[in-house]
Amino acid sequence: MRMVTARRRRYPVVLLLLVLLGGCTSGHPAPRRTAPSRTSSSPVGAGPYRQGDCVELPAKGGAAKIGCDQPHEYEVTRSGRLPANVSTKYPPPVSTMVRPICRNTLPAYLRSADADASRLETVSFWPTQAQWNNGDRWFACLLTERGMDNEPVPRTGTLAGALANGLGAFQRCQVDKPLTDGPLRVVPCDRPHRSEAVPGVLVLGKPTDPPPDPMDMVKRYVDHCTKAVNAYLGGEKPGVTPSSVGPLPQDWPTGTNTLVCFAVTKTAVTGSLRDR
Repeated sequence: MRMVTARRRRYPVVLLLLVLLGGCTSGHPAPRRTAPSRTSSSPVGAGPYRQGDCVELPAKGGAAKIGCDQPHEYEVTRSGRLPANVSTKYPPPVSTMVRPICRNTLPAYLRSADADASRLETVSFWPTQAQWNNGDRWFACLLTERGMDNEPVPRTGTLAGALANGLGAFQRCQVDKPLTDGPLRVVPCDRPHRSEAVPGVLVLGKPTDPPPDPMDMVKRYVDHCTKAVNAYLGGEKPGVTPSSVGPLPQDWPTGTNTLVCFAVTKTAVTGSLRDR
């Protein structure tokens, strides 16, 4: 199978009280869910994978469906058939055709509009070259948790409804500022970090709409992130600055269409900034 990860390329939209560069727990933390095992038999979808299936990617390549009570790194949130008029050229144009569908599936599957403030991310999956040549035209959306060193986290159980009670253990924290010249280092919030994504992810429009002007986003959403961070912290806190990131214009057609607010510190902390 072929797979593409959901990139978190973002345009620095707001650095409040700092120089403009150009661009996790909600409420009471919800415990990590370990749901009963299951293997989906959903009739909805297309191809070999259906919503609720759990998938592992063996070292030898390929993919295998397994019981969700077995350790796995991926879970299917949706599958479907590519449009009949899709180009026969391989690989298919999944970035603009499939990724918006996969991203749009997350709020209902996770039961939260704040998926982009979590470490739960979607990847797109499609047939191998041989399967494509044989006429297969399906796609699947897989859900995974980004862990240390940006590697997927193995788990048992299902992630369905995982954010229903808040971001909990899936809150997105980053070692550095939301955007930095170095590598993106996402960590659980019980590890040293400077940035915490907060509830209040804002949808900026549809992928079919024109992308918003970056400077217009600055003017329009400074207030939104100031309020979101203050609500998260219970008011202003010394040494904590509101910040946000939004989509790069070229990534807008791929479904990257949200503004994510962060609480940022000058020095690294361990644990939630809400507790300080």
